[in-house]
Amino acid sequence: AQSWGLLVLVIITACFGKIAGTVSVSLLCKVPFSEALALGFLMNTKGLVELIVLNIGKDRKVLNDQTFAIMVLMAIFTTFITTPLVMAVYKPAKRQGKGDYKHKTIERKESNSLLRILACFHSYRNIPTMINLIEASRGTEKKEGLCVYALHLMELSERPSAMLMVHKARKNGLPFWNKVKQSGGDQIVVAFETFRQLSQVVVRPMTAISSISSLHEDICESAERKRAAMIILPFHKHQRVDGTFETTRTDYQLVNKRVLEQAPCSVGILVDRGLGGTTHISASNVDSIITVLFFGGHDDREALAYGTRMAEHPGISLTVVRFVPGPEVSGEIVTADINTSDDRVLMEFKNKASNENSISYEERVVRNSRETIEAIREFSRCNLFVVGQMPENHVTATAKLNAAKTECLELGAIGSLLTSPEFSTSASVLVVQQYRTTKKSPPPSLSSTKVAEIPEGDVESP
Repeated sequence: AQSWGLLVLVIITACFGKIAGTVSVSLLCKVPFSEALALGFLMNTKGLVELIVLNIGKDRKVLNDQTFAIMVLMAIFTTFITTPLVMAVYKPAKRQGKGDYKHKTIERKESNSLLRILACFHSYRNIPTMINLIEASRGTEKKEGLCVYALHLMELSERPSAMLMVHKARKNGLPFWNKVKQSGGDQIVVAFETFRQLSQVVVRPMTAISSISSLHEDICESAERKRAAMIILPFHKHQRVDGTFETTRTDYQLVNKRVLEQAPCSVGILVDRGLGGTTHISASNVDSIITVLFFGGHDDREALAYGTRMAEHPGISLTVVRFVPGPEVSGEIVTADINTSDDRVLMEFKNKASNENSISYEERVVRNSRETIEAIREFSRCNLFVVGQMPENHVTATAKLNAAKTECLELGAIGSLLTSPEFSTSASVLVVQQYRTTKKSPPPSLSSTKVAEIPEGDVESP
């Protein structure tokens, strides 16, 4: 009985010292109580070093058999209780307040509210187009502005863990660390910090380092923590000199598909054909033509909302083309609520377009896929196409646009057409999927994907 009493006393003393000390210091650093308590339980874990020290103490006759047994049992007990206690008190899914994250789409009632975008990229190749797209999305001074989180996606193959680094830069644009020699990641930070200083956009560079199988989890978790309205992902293929597309890595296509399935907000896949060239264009020199192809449905309305925001930039000209079915296919309209929402959104847009010289609106009557493709070709000389991933209108039923022949189902029928070799254009393409509480059924290739699960954990910025 005395030995068991000593064991309980030792366990209580050891746990109280570590947990209470960690929690108190964490609360002083303004860490939420649940996270502070989880840190205390994690700090309370004993490991191999403690057992080695205890064995040395027993070998040197510093500890007798009773004390050695008590200390070993204490180490085992505190280690085994760590997992259930941390899982009980630390629930990241409940950290966001109910009203804290409400703008999960670009289409919203409060059009002047702050727009948050999580822009992802793999390498230097994606940066110029991504920065030019951010510049075109900044809106006007009348709005609350644009906040962009530039997330550099890096593969970690040495160990199966994930890490999120948030970079901070000095006033001269250089990172706090590595003052003498700049690495590739530091140069990326400098590029975005320079853009931030030259524009009215708040840009916060970050780096996600994890295995390819769990990279989509880092992207989705980062978007939720930063309360992003849209995630912009680079297409897994890049354009060669002859204009054809070459696959960078097939793994990135799987990452994009998983993000489309699990994203907590809208998602855009950017097919880069050199939007604005290979360098960043200053705000005063921006002169781009953006075309929104509107067929109908949630995704197309999100594309229209994004294009409307871009049109607020003084150097952007926006053309919206609505495809209307001919009399032969007028009976294939899907649902009345979709068409009602489309008409309402388009009516508001046409009222705005009548007061803006940089915005134009057209309607094209089409009866089959051939007429649809010919109508799209007329606008192929623009700089950027913004389209919905899965139009829900009758035009999709009559114009499959050879989507079955493509291997990139995540782009949808229209996006696949605009990136196919048969469609000649130098315009980049942004394929948009709007976030909805009730998810639509993904294509078979998306729903059959098995998602890897990893423990949550990253380093978060204030």
